[in-house]
Amino acid sequence: MKDYRGIFSKMGEQLVEKYIEDLKKELEQKPNDPELLFKLGVSYARLKKTSQAREVYNKLKQLDSQKAKELLDMIYEV
Repeated sequence: MKDYRGIFSKMGEQLVEKYIEDLKKELEQKPNDPELLFKLGVSYARLKKTSQAREVYNKLKQLDSQKAKELLDMIYEV
């Protein structure tokens, strides 16, 4: 049986990239929305884009310290 995980993983990454673009568009309208920022940070963390996730974390910690802590845990897989 073939192993298709690589293909599905790539498809998943593309979906997350599209989701990131959608979140960025929403953030243009609501730049300080903690929920949108959290979702963006989680998406970056899922793609192992740590520096971008940390940028989101730095903004989020000023708006919602609890969500920022959750994001930080996800970034570093605590």
